[in-house]
Amino acid sequence: MSFERLHAILGAIEPHYQSSERQQLQRILEIWHEIVNDAIADHAQPTAIQRNILEVATESPVWTQTLVFERPRLLKKIRERLAIDLSDVRFSTVQWRPQTAETPVESDPWQSHPSRIPEQSSEVQTQLALFSNAKSSFDRWSSIVQSRAQHLPLCPECGSPTPPGELDRWSVCAICAAKC
Repeated sequence: MSFERLHAILGAIEPHYQSSERQQLQRILEIWHEIVNDAIADHAQPTAIQRNILEVATESPVWTQTLVFERPRLLKKIRERLAIDLSDVRFSTVQWRPQTAETPVESDPWQSHPSRIPEQSSEVQTQLALFSNAKSSFDRWSSIVQSRAQHLPLCPECGSPTPPGELDRWSVCAICAAKC
C-alpha cells in the first residue's frame, strides 16, 4: 500500500470518526470541574475519547490509583449530565501536562541530556508542516536527519553518528553504552 492510498483512506474516515469524539471531549472539558471537585481537577485532566473510552491524564500514580476507585461514579455522572455513552474511563500519567508552566526551561532535564542535539532553527518544523502527504513529509524528515548527522562525531565502537554529549559521558554512543 502506498503512502498516498493510506493518506486518502485516513483522510476519508478521520472527519467522521473524530468529530463526534472531539465534541464529546469538549463537552466533558467544559464541566470537568463540576464532575470532579476542584482538588481532583487540578491533578487529572481528560485528554481524549477513543472507542467510547475517556482517557484522563493524572499527575502521579497515586492520583491514578485514587481515581480508579472513582471510575464508576465518574462514568455515572458523565452519562447523567451529558448523555454520553462511555464504556470506560482510563487513567494514566503518560499524557500529564501541568496546567501552568511553573518550571523554567533551564530546569528541563532534556536541556542537559547527553543525547540532545541543539535545534538549529524552528524553520525545520515549519518546513515539515508544508508537506501534505506522508511520503513527502518522511522524505523531508529523512533528509533533515541525515544533514544533522553529517557533522556529528562517530562512535568509536559502531561507527554511527553520535551526539558529542554521549561521547563525553560514555566514550561511545548510547546504544553501545547500553550493550555493555
